[in-house]
Amino acid sequence: MKYFFKKSFICSLICCVIGLTGCGESKEKTVTQFLIRTSLITVSSLNFSEELDRKRAAYPYDIKKNPVEYNDMVIHLVKIISDEIVLLSAASDKKINITDQEAAAAEKEFKKEYPEDSFDQILLEEAISYPLWKKRFKRNMIIEKLIDQELKEKIEITPNDIVEFYNNNFETNQNSKGNATVLNKIEDERELVTRLRIQKTQEKYSGWIQNLYNTYPVEINEDKLKSFLIDIKKNKEYKNEKEN
Repeated sequence: MKYFFKKSFICSLICCVIGLTGCGESKEKTVTQFLIRTSLITVSSLNFSEELDRKRAAYPYDIKKNPVEYNDMVIHLVKIISDEIVLLSAASDKKINITDQEAAAAEKEFKKEYPEDSFDQILLEEAISYPLWKKRFKRNMIIEKLIDQELKEKIEITPNDIVEFYNNNFETNQNSKGNATVLNKIEDERELVTRLRIQKTQEKYSGWIQNLYNTYPVEINEDKLKSFLIDIKKNKEYKNEKEN
């Protein structure tokens, strides 16, 4: 995602295209169909199954032959989705949104990094439709806006912080004429502050999102989740039977 690793933003969009449902469903329907949910957002078993199929495409086709690795992949996806619905729940609660005009402008700027038809080729290779990608793009913008507003912009930076950050990250040597040569040149103090703010955001992110988890606890339907996992014990018993 752009707020941490801009270069991997396209991967985030491709690897986590989740169909999310709001809280307007009937209680009975939500109880029977949900796999993961907060009080505001629900991910159904069908949504999860579709996303798991996409995630599996990045792994060896025979990954199910390694139940431990396969189950780790499933649990990792549960974590990714849980993080996202917690962030989106917070954004919804705080009335944070992105207009269609803002999304269109950001998309135009984003595509500049992908010359000619390379962007379309990526979507084609990953079997993701453009409308689905576009929906996901806007959702990531909402999350980015939440992090900027509720975490990044609230970080205080003192002059001492700037000096320490500079000394720790930008080495200087004396050249033959006795002039200081900055090995990692920066444009100006504003860029230095920007980099420092990003670093502090990364450092505070884990604690910040944990607080969001406390405010928007995630409920996982463990019985339904089991249907996505390989029972390692039964798998071993089946292998032993085949060998005997």
